[in-house]
Amino acid sequence: MATRRHIVPALTVASLLLLAGCAGGSAEGGETAGGATPSGEPTSGGEAVFAVDSAFFGFDPNVTPAAQDARVLRQMFDSLLYLDESGELQPWLATKWSASEDGLSYDFTLRDDVTFWDGTPWNAEALCFNLDRIVDPAAGSIYAIGLVGPYESCEATAEFSATVTLSSPFTAFLNNLTSPFLGMNSPTAAAAVDPADYLIKPTGSGPFVFESYTPQDRIVLTKNEDYAWAPGNAQHAGSAYLDKLTFQIIADATVRIGSVRSGQVQGIGNVPETEVAALEADPSMQFIAQQQSGAPYQLHFNADRVFADPLVREAARAALDIDSAVKSLYLGTYERAWSPLSPTTIGYDDSIEGSFEFDARQAGELLDEAGWELGSDGVRTKDGETLTVTYMEYTPNREKRQDLATLFEANLEAVGFDVDVQFLATAEGQAMAQNGEYDIAGLSLVAVDPNVLYQMYDPRFIPTPGQTGFNLSHTDAPEVTELAARSQSATGDERLEVISELQHEVVDNARSVGIYVPTYTLALNGLEGVRFDPEGYPIFFDAYLAG
Repeated sequence: MATRRHIVPALTVASLLLLAGCAGGSAEGGETAGGATPSGEPTSGGEAVFAVDSAFFGFDPNVTPAAQDARVLRQMFDSLLYLDESGELQPWLATKWSASEDGLSYDFTLRDDVTFWDGTPWNAEALCFNLDRIVDPAAGSIYAIGLVGPYESCEATAEFSATVTLSSPFTAFLNNLTSPFLGMNSPTAAAAVDPADYLIKPTGSGPFVFESYTPQDRIVLTKNEDYAWAPGNAQHAGSAYLDKLTFQIIADATVRIGSVRSGQVQGIGNVPETEVAALEADPSMQFIAQQQSGAPYQLHFNADRVFADPLVREAARAALDIDSAVKSLYLGTYERAWSPLSPTTIGYDDSIEGSFEFDARQAGELLDEAGWELGSDGVRTKDGETLTVTYMEYTPNREKRQDLATLFEANLEAVGFDVDVQFLATAEGQAMAQNGEYDIAGLSLVAVDPNVLYQMYDPRFIPTPGQTGFNLSHTDAPEVTELAARSQSATGDERLEVISELQHEVVDNARSVGIYVPTYTLALNGLEGVRFDPEGYPIFFDAYLAG
């Protein structure tokens, strides 16, 4: 097999400007958005093991916020709609849809031949159950609740017809229905157990059925033999080719790359950057780099503490040598980020690129202006208070984010900050975020629509005790809230202008600072037919073992 490298952007903006918020996939070099092109005829049967680098949060699409989980969700859950390679919405579990002129109601006609794994029929009642469940506080939705926006109600007008009502226009609604986080659950299964139990043993209607989950080890899926409702962009009809698909957690990068080279696993995610050149030179391997749309990895400055002063936020940004950090850690695999949107997301404004720079001298001058005096010990103080910041990052070391924290700690301390870096397990990190006990926190969000800006900068998404949210900068500024609200209802060119203004407002006021563009890298050995959805999540429905 010839070595194949695919650098696949998840979305192209130019072809979508007329679609008022739609997004889709395309690829460089003549490849399709699906990524890998099969070298032979597909064969049925066998088991594929795909190794991931970190643990899972859970598998309830209505609840989990994790991109790692979404890579599994995409195999188990079907969506109402999907986006084709041109960025146009296409039918999946819904066959027809229409929106009212005021943008407050949507009528859906649904497929009448779909069943969940437990035999529960897919119908309008099932659709309404899922949407109602997302906004029910008892379910504890973290991410999906932002995707449904101002959802108000859902009414089953017939067995396979439903009307969804919003309290205000929400341009992103139809796009968001393509997300794996809005995959449809079996109402019977989801209502039968506590949300915490359903989180680790869900029931969908997708091509792979949940079989077992061993925390910190693996999740095992088996073929849904009855599956007959794949979306129109699938490469074949009927059930999946693979009999079994396992996602195994192998945190150690050396072990992970060794496992795929030896054939112990057929694929891995998050390929170590130092191994890319060797993989490209290996004729038995395939390397894929899939850019992901949404919000890049960025550092958010908590404006409820020392970063309430915009001069201190600007100083912290100027102190960070982002270019050097990204180049040294990712060796060209990841692009440096500038905006709170990833470049492949509709509405991305490239005029922001280069609008600020690393300048330690300027950082010091800004801190001087803000009244923080540099002491003989190299730490700044003001009115008897030390310029201490708590920098929160999660463990394990996903995408070398802990390494970034170590580099940025040195950058910040060089200009007078006293930095307390804390690497926390998920539960500890969530508690710290909900209590606002941090100054710097990293975050990336994968999304098909620029609605992520609303989720990151509208005050209703500021984390509070017991409630997770993505407004980690604690932004609560009228001008930002107004722009975020307009981005929900505007369409066409007007929406693009609002999204551009919102990006500039965030950057001009240093509410967060972009670090790198998440790019999901894969190495495959003997596994063909892997495709990707517009958000950059792999699809294994058409995957098969090479003969």
